[in-house]
Amino acid sequence: MPPPFTTLQKYNTKEEKLNKLMREIVFQNNGQEVRIQSTGNFVIVGANGSGKSHLGAFIERLHPNEVLRISAQRALNVPDRVNISDYVSSWNQLQYGTTNGHNKANKWGNDADYTIRLIDDYNTTLSAVFSYQNDEEHHFYNDSKNKVNNNQVVNAVPDRITDRMTAIWNEVFPQRQIEFETAKVTASYGGSKYQAKFMSDGERVALYLISQCLLAPTGMIIIIDEPEIHLHKTIMARLWDTIERYCEDKCLIYITHDLDFAASRKDAATIWVQAYHGPNTWDLQLLPEDEEIPEGLMLEVLGNRKPVLFVEGEKTSYDFQLYQQVYEGKYVVPAHNCIKVIELTKAFNNERIRNIHRLDVKGLIDRDYLSQNEIDAYAQFGISTLNVAEVENLYLLEPLLRIVAEHMALNPEEIVDKVKNFVFKEFVGEKESQLKELCSRQIAFQLQQYAKPAGNELQDLKNALTTTVGQIDVDAIYNTNKAMIDSVISTNDYQKLLFIYNRKSLASRVSTIFGLAGPNKYPDFVLKLLKTNKRESILAALRAVMPNL
Repeated sequence: MPPPFTTLQKYNTKEEKLNKLMREIVFQNNGQEVRIQSTGNFVIVGANGSGKSHLGAFIERLHPNEVLRISAQRALNVPDRVNISDYVSSWNQLQYGTTNGHNKANKWGNDADYTIRLIDDYNTTLSAVFSYQNDEEHHFYNDSKNKVNNNQVVNAVPDRITDRMTAIWNEVFPQRQIEFETAKVTASYGGSKYQAKFMSDGERVALYLISQCLLAPTGMIIIIDEPEIHLHKTIMARLWDTIERYCEDKCLIYITHDLDFAASRKDAATIWVQAYHGPNTWDLQLLPEDEEIPEGLMLEVLGNRKPVLFVEGEKTSYDFQLYQQVYEGKYVVPAHNCIKVIELTKAFNNERIRNIHRLDVKGLIDRDYLSQNEIDAYAQFGISTLNVAEVENLYLLEPLLRIVAEHMALNPEEIVDKVKNFVFKEFVGEKESQLKELCSRQIAFQLQQYAKPAGNELQDLKNALTTTVGQIDVDAIYNTNKAMIDSVISTNDYQKLLFIYNRKSLASRVSTIFGLAGPNKYPDFVLKLLKTNKRESILAALRAVMPNL
């Protein structure tokens, strides 16, 4: 099998007026040539152990002179004073691990050490900064002197590398100042000055990364392994946004397992590393752009190895917490509401996306006022429906009420009767509004069956609408649902009541029946019991009425 990366090149397109670089990566994947282009940079992302660092090292080996690879294994030992040598020697030491050679084995060691060797080159990095600045100043001095001698206008003083580094620093750490003195770096905060070696880990790694990226020549490929190390999330994106702005003439390739950081590289092409099969062999996929799937969510799902279940709610809501317990073998993702659950489940099961993640993706929504036709239609897309109107009704299941009552040393029969009476009383009190909602939902669903007419005239549109409306028997819908509701009430069918009654607050409002203070205490108490020896009996009660996914 040929190596996945056969070329890594950059070129200017004629259309680009801003003189930005178009980058292209060409690799072989399953015998097919794939070209990945980006007007921005690249992100290589994947789970731990997927071979991301080996891939970065492989790219460097293909282009040893054009690639500066910043290792994840980097020491942050800032010297008190920098031993400065000439720029060429400093750059060679930084790039190749020796002042006069071009063999990267001097820097990385043998094959076994290539991705794990600790690189301690902070002094070399700062030496290159100071020597680069010396060359800049020397060039400006000579150029200005020649112009003066020839009665020419002297150019304005350009920014030096340390000026650019300071500008980046000030954007990332506005409360702290950095100063480049003769052969040393100092920082200050609140008027107190201290040596750079006493800076925080985040500050020291930021200075290191800024230095290396600005030192890299125009057109250089910079591979940054784990760009998030030691950086707080609040400054991580800001640091790299600013570095990218100062390095538009270079190609940055980030290697990360931090999904939030990967998603923050908005203009980057994202390469998903699924697996590493040994020397120079990876399963790679270009992460596709999809309007229905946010990139952060795409990465979150891809980074998971379990079957995926999209559910309603948020990460702090009762449904999410309950679903995590019931479907503990799945990666449960809260998607806010049923519409998003449906959209995301369909999107991830789209053939184009499914070929990338190869995961079992399902959705689970509340029954609400859905008709059986709607439920059957959603089931074709892997979307199941609860056997109660809303997830909150699961807390009101009779077996669950008994478990909680027994645990609290209360009379189970008395508690169950009180809860049932309370729920029926509430339902009877809003019977007409519940009936209206149920009928309205079914009418709305049938209106969705409107089909575009074959003709193009106004009357064709009117006729098609008249046909659709004429097929909706409102009387039958109303009478059928009313009869069903009346039957539930007359037979005192509690399980069927939970099946049709939509009122989210019910589970919280029964707290006082259990003698629990506060409106949400009962659901909270059930969730706490899941961490006790009652866990299995609670889960059994829930699973008896929940879809088997």
